[in-house]
Order: sequence, then C-alpha cells, then structure tokens
Amino acid sequence: MEYLVDELTGAHRRTSGLFELEREVIRARRTNQVFTVVFIDIDGLKAVNDLHGHAAGDDLLVLVADTIRNNIRPYDLLIRFGGDEFLCGALGLDASEMMERFEIVNMELDLGGGTNVTAGFAELLENEPLSDLIRRADDDLYERRKQKRNPST
Repeated sequence: MEYLVDELTGAHRRTSGLFELEREVIRARRTNQVFTVVFIDIDGLKAVNDLHGHAAGDDLLVLVADTIRNNIRPYDLLIRFGGDEFLCGALGLDASEMMERFEIVNMELDLGGGTNVTAGFAELLENEPLSDLIRRADDDLYERRKQKRNPST
C-alpha cells in the first residue's frame, strides 16, 4: 500500500492518484454530480531549495500538503503530480467552492510560512476524458500565474 502514497507528503502518488481520479469521474457521471479538478503549483519552491536547502523544500511540501488536506474533505483526492505540483479532485463541489477553499489554503500558508500556491480549476464536461480535464485545470493555473506576475493584463 505504501507504493500508492508519496512517503513525504502522504498524498497519492501520480499513478495511483490518476486511477482514483478516473474512478471519481465515472462516479460523477453515474450520479450526475459536478466534479472539479484543481491543479496546484507551489510558488517559490525552487527558491526555497536554492536558498535554504532541500530539507527546507521538503518541509514546505509537507506544509502545503497538510494545509490543503485540512481544507478539503477527508474523501477528496490529493495527488502529488510532480515535484511541486499537486492535483485535487472533488466530487460534488463546483469550481467556485474549490476556489474558496484554496483562498483559505493561501491565507493559512501565508500566515504559516509566507508561501502561496497557484491553483487552476476545471469542472468535468460531458464525455470529457480525464486527461482533457487535467489539461484545462493546468491551462487555468497558467493563466492565473500569468495574472499574478502581471496583474495589469
């Protein structure tokens, strides 16, 4: 069972997490519920690693994962997708509800260590494959990151 979970953050690993997300997509379609995917990127992790070392970066990864986990429901999915990227899947919550949760995540992270995450949101469309849903959430993250860097555009 350990191979299904990232040993550092306690989140699902990518492969097992994508399997679970696919199951949730099937459940959303079967029960006719909204399903939202959030693509999350930690702001400034590379700088933390470069300035304070990888142990500090690991601490930041754990802090972010714990903060997200504390602001989603126990049965929502949290997946370590890449180095500083996470995916979250929530059945029955729309994108605006997830945005509110991630605003709280960022407030708590700011208070707890002065970091933030950038998150992109996408709701499952009819007959949409999971890969397209994740891509749309990633595209939204990219647009939000662009807005953070250049708020006047």
